[in-house]
Amino acid sequence: MVNAKNVAFKVDKQNPSGALPSQPFATVINCRKPGGRRSEKDVGEVKSRQVPLSKVPGSAPKPKRKRKVVHDEGEDHESGSNRPQKASKPETTTSVSDILTKMPLACPSQKPQLPKPTKFRRGKAVARGPDVDCWFTILTFSDPAQLLEMRGKIALCYRFLRDHPNLWKRSRSFYYGDTLPDPPAEINEFQYADLRHGHACMSCRTPSTRKTYWSFLRRWCKSCLLAKTVKEQETANLFRDQNGEDISFLQKCLSAGSIDSWGNFIGPGPTHNPSNKTIYLRSDIETIVEEFIRESQANHATWHAEMRTWMANKTKAMEERREFASKMKDWEEVTRNSKSTQHQWKKDARRHYYIEKAKQLSPPMTVSELEGCPAYRRAVLIPKEPNMTSWLALKPKLEKEVAQARLQAAVRDCASLTSYSSSSGVSTPSTVY
Repeated sequence: MVNAKNVAFKVDKQNPSGALPSQPFATVINCRKPGGRRSEKDVGEVKSRQVPLSKVPGSAPKPKRKRKVVHDEGEDHESGSNRPQKASKPETTTSVSDILTKMPLACPSQKPQLPKPTKFRRGKAVARGPDVDCWFTILTFSDPAQLLEMRGKIALCYRFLRDHPNLWKRSRSFYYGDTLPDPPAEINEFQYADLRHGHACMSCRTPSTRKTYWSFLRRWCKSCLLAKTVKEQETANLFRDQNGEDISFLQKCLSAGSIDSWGNFIGPGPTHNPSNKTIYLRSDIETIVEEFIRESQANHATWHAEMRTWMANKTKAMEERREFASKMKDWEEVTRNSKSTQHQWKKDARRHYYIEKAKQLSPPMTVSELEGCPAYRRAVLIPKEPNMTSWLALKPKLEKEVAQARLQAAVRDCASLTSYSSSSGVSTPSTVY
């Protein structure tokens, strides 16, 4: 074998045995070409030497080289009598087996070498990514809105969230706690998160739609809502059985909502205001009518007795849906008010921060001058906390706009002074120095 420095070497075979292993070593053969003034004729037989392998548990430690101390003869003669005479030991050769016999084994309490943390470098992909347990922990403590975004953009997260659906519930419980109600039985945790944080209409795919109608468990734009719902006054022809009889009493088993005269959704449940209208989902009406006809035909003899139980179960599910929709409406209002309060606090913080920074300039800027700058008015409307970076980006704009405002004010003052002097009869120079 030849290493990077063109040195050939070989490793002797290590035969396992019950006794202590022999010291591992390698035979290094110097195969370098002679260089310099050395001629090829002077090169004799290729020399080789046996060197112990470094960092091998159980190998003999390499002896340290000691520097020889040279003393003067006078000092040696004077201090020779004072120095203790060491007994001279006969020179003996120690074999490798003797050294290994006397050498203790590796310390069992020695800590194993742990792998070093991964070093991230730009432009270089990590050789090994996080394992399954790490991904489970990361996604558990993530925001459900972030999970929804990662599911749509990262294939690995999509497969992981698909195979571990309980992550949605863990994330919701960690992030919202008890403030968010549990989803109804009709939808799972992923659908629940999609209705809360998703975008786009679920029918026409309009990307700007974010309104969720919890009474119907759908996210629609206004036009799709009006197209897929029907008003209470228009349901008379839809609630008919196979004989054409009126079965409008099934309205109590359906989830309803209310809209105003402009078609804007007000809230869940039927309305009692004459100016508003109660709406039902057209597909829900068709589904419950078909189920009613099917059950009545299958159990014609006992259907009148079983119909009450069937309607009671439907009414109970509808009441749970209505209660859930009311809780979600309250939660959305609280969240909206909390966000608006936080945004207003951040805007006020930006306003005070920029005013204090403007007072420290030379010359300082007044509050009236700042309020007259369009850049300042735009900056204080951003709902983010202020920092030095935002101030450094705003500062040159303010200096330019304030300088222009001061110049215009000086021109106006000069013009007013000129007009006042002309009206009073005092001669004024034509050129202003």
